[in-house]
Amino acid sequence: MPEPLRCHLLIGPPASGKTTLAAVMAERLAARGEVVEVFSTDRIREELYGDATIQGFWSAIEARLHGRIVACIERGVGVIVDATHARRPWRLAITQRLPLPRPVQWIGWQLTTPLETCKQWNRRRERRVPDAVIHSFAASLADAIFQPARAEGLAVLVDLDPSAHTDVAAAVEQELSRLDRRIAASRNRELGHQLHGYSRLLDYERLLHLLQLLMRFPDLEARDGATRSALEQICNPLPQGELAERAAAYLAALHGDCYADPTALAADLDWLEREGFFSVLPAQAPISPPLAAGRVEANGGGWPQEGDAKVFVRVLTLIRHILQHPFDRADGKPVQQHLMEQLHELDASTYTPQSGATLRRDIQKVLTPYGFRPPGETVRQGYALGTALLSASQLRDAVALLRSTAAQLGDPVQQQLLGDLERRLQQGGLELEGSASVRRIANRSIVDPALVRSTSLACADQARRLEEAILKGNRVVLGRLASAARFNDSDVSKGERMWPLQLVFHNIGWYLAYELESAGRPEGLIRTERVDRLELREVHSGFRQAPAQRQRSLQRLDRLLRHTSGIYCGDDLDAQLAIGGTDPLARQRTLQTLRFRCTPYVFSFLREGLQRFPLECIRLSKPRPGEQWWRHRDAPHELEPGDGSHPYPIEIDLPPWTLAGDIDLRRWLFGFGHGVIIDGPEILRRDHRQRAEEVAELYAQTA
Repeated sequence: MPEPLRCHLLIGPPASGKTTLAAVMAERLAARGEVVEVFSTDRIREELYGDATIQGFWSAIEARLHGRIVACIERGVGVIVDATHARRPWRLAITQRLPLPRPVQWIGWQLTTPLETCKQWNRRRERRVPDAVIHSFAASLADAIFQPARAEGLAVLVDLDPSAHTDVAAAVEQELSRLDRRIAASRNRELGHQLHGYSRLLDYERLLHLLQLLMRFPDLEARDGATRSALEQICNPLPQGELAERAAAYLAALHGDCYADPTALAADLDWLEREGFFSVLPAQAPISPPLAAGRVEANGGGWPQEGDAKVFVRVLTLIRHILQHPFDRADGKPVQQHLMEQLHELDASTYTPQSGATLRRDIQKVLTPYGFRPPGETVRQGYALGTALLSASQLRDAVALLRSTAAQLGDPVQQQLLGDLERRLQQGGLELEGSASVRRIANRSIVDPALVRSTSLACADQARRLEEAILKGNRVVLGRLASAARFNDSDVSKGERMWPLQLVFHNIGWYLAYELESAGRPEGLIRTERVDRLELREVHSGFRQAPAQRQRSLQRLDRLLRHTSGIYCGDDLDAQLAIGGTDPLARQRTLQTLRFRCTPYVFSFLREGLQRFPLECIRLSKPRPGEQWWRHRDAPHELEPGDGSHPYPIEIDLPPWTLAGDIDLRRWLFGFGHGVIIDGPEILRRDHRQRAEEVAELYAQTA
């Protein structure tokens, strides 16, 4: 293998003196017998666009720059690259990503020119850059974690302030004469490193960025509106292809093209899977880094701390543990102390109970800067990385519960969620067969989403559109499907605009609660309708309900549903506002009282159902003299009992529309047959008597 060719990378903000330094360096190197060529991105811009001030397309500039670097090195000619290289991905793109025809020893020259001096020199230049750009690049170069370092593949990093030297050529000559000694000393300090497949900073950072991306977006799939929106903020349109190809597109957009190698990312995914990062069941085996490959052996620069296998294993063990044990903590013990003890039990080579300083370093240098822990976040409750918030047994319980309800409730979105959850958990190695919930819901939807019309809101595609409109607070126009059943006062007028609020499961199916748009008033009438009878005709994405108003509407809906016997909310907006509002006196004035008496048999059931209506709206009979049935001291038994066949009085305060025509109330109350006598209001007495007479007459006619 030929001796490494020495090349030079200039690093510094605009107007820090890089071009002047490049010329001086070229002259001094030529005097030493070293042939070099200077490449400047500004000159390439001038070649491509006729003016160095035109930024142009970086992909075209980079392609020409990289092509010239490779061609020079292939001829055995060194290069000096004159560009800001202010961000790590820009430096790694040359020092570690660029495939070169022979070994290269990159020397980094970081210009430490004071910021104010850069701004003064900038004002004297023909081609000025905004001060904001100088500030931005200087801040990037001063970043405590991502500032220039030998670990980026540099054999040595030379700090030089041109403004501090009256003879810059002499300063350059002095630094050139020291290079061999500095490089040898740096290598000697790293002789004890046990290198591995992720020793290069580029490979190590690509692995961390990939893991953090998958932590946020498992499988990189846009399976719901919120996830799609978040992914589109990174790449729009969303990338296609295998997981490694999609990951490459996202990492390029988030962190830089140098991390966007689909082949390398595919290998990273395989390694993460082998080491248990994607397993639902917590991994117990120690982490084993891959063997050092040719690109590691050819690295002519320094290594990050994690370039040593022992440190790499320690850091990745910490990340894997926190991903698989979110909120891992022990009461009465600091989180970090608990973590050290847990990790020591798992792999004694990582942390000891006395490794507090080491753990803090790993948190500050890895977890926080690479996005595994939001900066400034307290860790009193643990680190809670990713979405692994439940244990394996809890996940099995969640799957079993979803299985028992998804089909029963006929929710197409819930059924798709169940399928995704089962697939991901099985991919992670969690055995789901035989999982059965100890609880289930006996109610079932009478509507099969697979057997309704394709335009119905009960279909999966339409349901997702509706849910997205609800989440975004969009205004919509609904329509009733032809031939759909309806109650006499139930209607969705054509072209009527409304704000969808919530999907509510009630007894036999899913209903949409919506608020009609009311001209001249901030509040509109709230109504409900079964979703399989509706179609979504328009979504007005440009119209969104104000968040504060939407919150008030949802609170009003909650109060209305709490006080009714079902989901019918009437057609009187003023009454809705009184009962669904925040004024208890207005609510009390608007509610009306249902009074009835019942038999001992019926009363024994009714006194148990204290959550059917708000407790403050119910008054029940006291026991009759001599009765010993149990009652809670807070139960509303305050009415005096009577005599006869129906001695137990009950009073319930209800909305006027419930008493006037609510079907659910009548089904419940009339279902007790002759077990109740209704005292008021008169409309219910009449309905009860009329229904009994109609049934009796029917049977009399068929006798």
